[in-house]
Amino acid sequence: MDHLEFRLLGSIDACAGGRRLDTGPRKRRFVLAALLLDLNRPVPVERLIDAVWEGDPPDSARMTVQGHVYRLRRTLVGARVETDSSGYVLLADPESVDALRFRRLVAEAARRDDGCGADLLDEALALWRGPALGGSGGGRSLEVAAVELEEARLAAVEELARRRLRLGEPERLVAPLRATVTANPHRERLVSLLMTAFYQVGRQAEALELYERTRRLLADQLGVDPGRELRSTFESLLSAQI
Repeated sequence: MDHLEFRLLGSIDACAGGRRLDTGPRKRRFVLAALLLDLNRPVPVERLIDAVWEGDPPDSARMTVQGHVYRLRRTLVGARVETDSSGYVLLADPESVDALRFRRLVAEAARRDDGCGADLLDEALALWRGPALGGSGGGRSLEVAAVELEEARLAAVEELARRRLRLGEPERLVAPLRATVTANPHRERLVSLLMTAFYQVGRQAEALELYERTRRLLADQLGVDPGRELRSTFESLLSAQI
C-alpha cells in the first residue's frame, strides 16, 4: 500500500507514492484540510461546515459535508475517516501532514543549539510550497488557520535569521530575507534582520537605504514611526559606520 502524504503548506493536496490524488472540488479539499488540522481528533460537523462556507451555509450543508466525507473515504485508501458522535475524525500519522511536521520541526529547533536548530528550521521552511491552505478561500475557521500558519512561517524565518547571524553566516540570509521582506514590508523585525545581514556582508549603504525606505513606508501607509527594535538596529549600524 502506498504511503499517504497530506499537504497544507501550499495547495491542499493528498499524495500516495508521490502521485497526487484526486481529492475533488474545492469544498471537499476544505473538508479534508479541516480534518487534517485536527488530525486524530474528532471534528464536529458544525466546524467542518464553518471551514467550507463563508457566512450563512445553505440548508443542505450538513448533507453536502457528509457526501464529501464519503468520497474522501474512498479516495484516501490507507487513512481512516471514522464517524464520531458529533462528526468525523481522520486517523493518520502526524508526520504525514506537512503542517504538523513543520510545527514539530520548529518546536524541536527551539530545544537545540544554533547550528542544529538552524538546520531543523531550514528543513521546516523547505516544506512550504506556497500560501498556506492554498490561500484558503474557505470559511472562517480555515481563514484563521491560514493566518496562524503564515505567522508561524514568518516567526520561523526570523528565528532562522537570528541563528544564522549568531553563527556568522549572513551571506546565507540576504537573498531569502530580502524576498520575505519584499512580501512583508511592514514587518519591522524582518527588516531589522535584513539590515544586519546587509551590514555584515559589507553592504552598509543598502542597510541604511532599507531603513529609510521602511521609515517612509510606515509613515505614508500606517502613519507611524519605526519601533524601538528597528530604530536600535539603525542607530547601531550608523554608529558603527562612523
